[in-house]
Amino acid sequence: MRLKTLRLLLKAARPNQWIKNLIIFTSLIFAGQLFTGNLFVNTLYGFAIFCLLSSTSYVLNDIVDYPMDRKHPRKKFRPIASGELSIQDASFFVFVASFVGLLLALLYSVPFFIIAFAFLLLHFFYSLYFKHHAILDIFAISFSFMLRAFAGQVITGYHIQIWLVLSIFFISLFLATVKRHAELVTTGTDARKA
Repeated sequence: MRLKTLRLLLKAARPNQWIKNLIIFTSLIFAGQLFTGNLFVNTLYGFAIFCLLSSTSYVLNDIVDYPMDRKHPRKKFRPIASGELSIQDASFFVFVASFVGLLLALLYSVPFFIIAFAFLLLHFFYSLYFKHHAILDIFAISFSFMLRAFAGQVITGYHIQIWLVLSIFFISLFLATVKRHAELVTTGTDARKA
């Protein structure tokens, strides 16, 4: 695979969005154990896996959305929408990254693998179906944040309080709603149906 293709895949993987996966540290932070050696390293491992899996979902989403993204004022410059990155190369990345991410999750523990698999499945359904329905769209985004938090709980063994889970859910629900409203105002329904 050419160096240019790798650079385009990295751009399509949206590393700037990996910050969302920091929510996996929630249980560690609220338990006051952030700097506990093994727990921090294990959570960092989980963070890396979720970065890989979320990048998989971003690339899949761009594959599915590229006809609509071409009409969007900013998204039309993304590697797939612009035609710089082929659908074939992007699809190969989705397959390999999904397999590697789930394998690494399974090597850590079965419960962590189940959450990672649920996360990936949610994002696949999101790209193919949920995002076309406004309510399902924002609820799927909120549930993906909750799954990240639960993944951190599985890694550390520290329970997340129900008020914190609900806070994560409603804050992410609010942010998703505001983002969709902003898209509706700026681009209308040309670039996104729901």
